[in-house]
Amino acid sequence: MGKQDREIIAILKDVFQLNFVKPMKSDHHLRIWMIRMAFAVSVIVISMRGILGLTGHEITPDISLMSNTSITFFFTLLFLHINNEMEDTSIIMFVLTWLSLILAVYV
Repeated sequence: MGKQDREIIAILKDVFQLNFVKPMKSDHHLRIWMIRMAFAVSVIVISMRGILGLTGHEITPDISLMSNTSITFFFTLLFLHINNEMEDTSIIMFVLTWLSLILAVYV
C-alpha cells in the first residue's frame, strides 16, 4: 500500500468514526457531518426502495431519481472531502468527481 492509499484510509476512518461531531464547531466538522447525513439519507432511500421492490410495489421514476441523487451527493461530498484533506491534491480525482456528479444528476 502506498502513501496516498494510507492517507485515504486515514481520512475515511476520520469520517466514519462513531464519535459525535458538532457541525458548527469548524468547517472540518461541518464537512464530516454533511457526508454522514448524505450517507444516512442514501441508506434510508435505498432500504425504502428495496422494501418497495420486495413487497411488489411499483418503483416510480421519482423514487428512482431520489435514490440516485442521494447516492450521487454522498459520493461527491466524500470524494471532494478526500481530495481536500489529502496532502497532495489530485486534479484528476477532482475532475472525475465533478464529472461523475454531472453525469449522475443529468443522465
